[in-house]
Amino acid sequence: MNGESGVNLFLSRDELAALVDCQPTSRACMRRWLKKNGWPFETDRNGLPKVRRDYYDARMLGTTPTIVSKLAVEPNRAIFQAT
Repeated sequence: MNGESGVNLFLSRDELAALVDCQPTSRACMRRWLKKNGWPFETDRNGLPKVRRDYYDARMLGTTPTIVSKLAVEPNRAIFQAT
C-alpha cells in the first residue's frame, strides 16, 4: 500500500532514519539499530527495513505492541479434507 491511497502501514525511509538517528540511505545502520533494540522488521527487496506504523506508535506511547508474525498463524488444513 502506498502513501497515495491512504495511510501507509509502514514508516517512511525518512521517519525510520529519524528514529534510529542515521542517514536515510544507510540501510545497514537502520537494520543494526532495529536488531539491537528488539524492533521487528521485514526487509524489502532493496534492503530497506520496513517497520509497521502501529508497532512504532505503540512503542512511542509506552504501551505493549502487538506483534503478528507470519508464522504465528497456522493454516486451516481442515478445509482441504474431503467430507
